[in-house]
Amino acid sequence: MTEEFKPFEYDGIWWLPENPDKQVSGKLKFHPVKGLELQLIGSFKGLKSLNIFLQPSIILGITSNGKMITLYKCYESRSHMSVPGFLSSSFIVSFAFLGCHFEKEEEIRFDSLSLNYSHLEEWTGITGFQFKMELDSKNHLKKHEIIYSFPQKVEAKIDNLSISFDYNFTSGGDRFKEVNLKHTTFIKIKPSKSLHFNDYQDVCYHIQNFLSLAIGKAVFPIIIKGKSERCSTKSQSGKAIYPDIFIYYATNSLFETSSKIYPFDMLFTFRDISGKFESILKNWFEKAEMLKPVYDLYFGTLYNPRMYLQHQFLSMTQAIEAYHRHKFEGKYLSDEDYEPIYNRFKEIIKVLDIEDSFKDALKTKLKYGNEYSLRKRLKDLFLEYRDITQNFIKDEDNFINRIVDTRNYLTHYDKKLKNIAGGRDLYRITQKLRKILQICLLCELGFIKEEIKSMFLRDKRLEDDFV
Repeated sequence: MTEEFKPFEYDGIWWLPENPDKQVSGKLKFHPVKGLELQLIGSFKGLKSLNIFLQPSIILGITSNGKMITLYKCYESRSHMSVPGFLSSSFIVSFAFLGCHFEKEEEIRFDSLSLNYSHLEEWTGITGFQFKMELDSKNHLKKHEIIYSFPQKVEAKIDNLSISFDYNFTSGGDRFKEVNLKHTTFIKIKPSKSLHFNDYQDVCYHIQNFLSLAIGKAVFPIIIKGKSERCSTKSQSGKAIYPDIFIYYATNSLFETSSKIYPFDMLFTFRDISGKFESILKNWFEKAEMLKPVYDLYFGTLYNPRMYLQHQFLSMTQAIEAYHRHKFEGKYLSDEDYEPIYNRFKEIIKVLDIEDSFKDALKTKLKYGNEYSLRKRLKDLFLEYRDITQNFIKDEDNFINRIVDTRNYLTHYDKKLKNIAGGRDLYRITQKLRKILQICLLCELGFIKEEIKSMFLRDKRLEDDFV
């Protein structure tokens, strides 16, 4: 049985939980980007219902090698009858749970969920391997030992959750000319009591974002497995055994897990925060709701590298504005003081001899006229973090002017604007805006400015070459 998010196909028999006697042969296909599809040689419905497309919450199956599978959130995409021939149908499947049968949606509960993400081992820097070499008097290899010991547990308590590092060790090879040893790190999420699978989604989302920020590139789950009381068995001694239930779904993105990434390529590693892992992670979760607009804009560009550069730039400027609102609020006057001014503007607009649509547009713009401009927000952030930003931005005024003019051009396409960035310059500006956002998020996590400054100084790619 495969574990990683790699394409697979399983032949089996399939049925609906409410009608277990009607079993249909078919093939389950999985691709990390395309997702899951069940192709049946037959159908769960009769000829009279051929034009009705089913949306079963659950489909159960057993593969040809005896593995139990639960398919969750299924939608019939095709139903076909040929004469002569037979009835066939296909389903798009949102999730597959391999190793257990859940007959009802409310039964899909897990006592814990463990995820291995791309580059997780490099980020933690934790391994159980130890190597020892012994040479003879002529400097020839006499003995080479490889010892594996499970690393010590790392755990953070966040509300009713335990988030820890878990490890898996496997060995293989023919043991004569080849031995393969593999250490895999998981992030294990264990709530105080079992949770429905859907309730894990937000936690997994925040952990994935946290790792993507730390590593400096988008990370994706490679292996997801869970433990469930429902699927436990008992050994001969009466001890409960909880088999792994592997979970598959479409990631909606192609990702390369074999590419190597080194600690000096990362924004920060686990070793950088090992002494305050729990407090850093707590800050990330506690501020997730408040900073959601910033998270969504920042990680939206990270997970979609094919997004047009102009859209990446605009997302970065919007994220900076959203963060500034959180950090500084950013209004020239209080709402109470601005309200009479706005009402006066509306009275003036009301008597102007212009189209009603123009009047509405002016009122909408003036409604937000009390908020700081992008230029003012950028200046505030530079004032706050100048000790760090001055290492990769030399001319603040020129940098701000180019951002504001480029944003205004891309928003309004005003050809009078001259100081706009394009091509390679736009890419560099966007990357530096990303760095400014990283500084903001690191401060929210609890890093002090000197720590952040050290992180950016070790990144040799930040040499300024356009401002």
